[in-house]
Amino acid sequence: MKHSQARLAQEIHARLAHILRERTGDPRLELLSLTEVQVAPDATFARIYYRALGDKAETIAALEKAKPYLRRRLAGELQTRRVPELDFVADELLDRAEHLEGVLKDLARERGERGGSGEGEGPA
Repeated sequence: MKHSQARLAQEIHARLAHILRERTGDPRLELLSLTEVQVAPDATFARIYYRALGDKAETIAALEKAKPYLRRRLAGELQTRRVPELDFVADELLDRAEHLEGVLKDLARERGERGGSGEGEGPA
């Protein structure tokens, strides 16, 4: 049965989330959340984005150790000829968004302080 990239990505996401939640005994992976899966056009490679609440180095080590096991489990559950190689990448989108929001708040506060002291800038 041939899967489209999007369908395969959704299936890998769902299956991996289940495997991580139900079948791994590693406590370092308990606070892991999968955010996105991207599959290469030829389905030989899948990049899995995740967020973790625990120590980042320990999470990376746990994922590297569990990678062969996760791939074997996927092979038993997916209806594909080949199971893609798995590449886990920390999803830092929320961290970047929070940082950007903090910078924007600081800028707004600085503008408010300058405007409130009577040193407002003229129109541009």
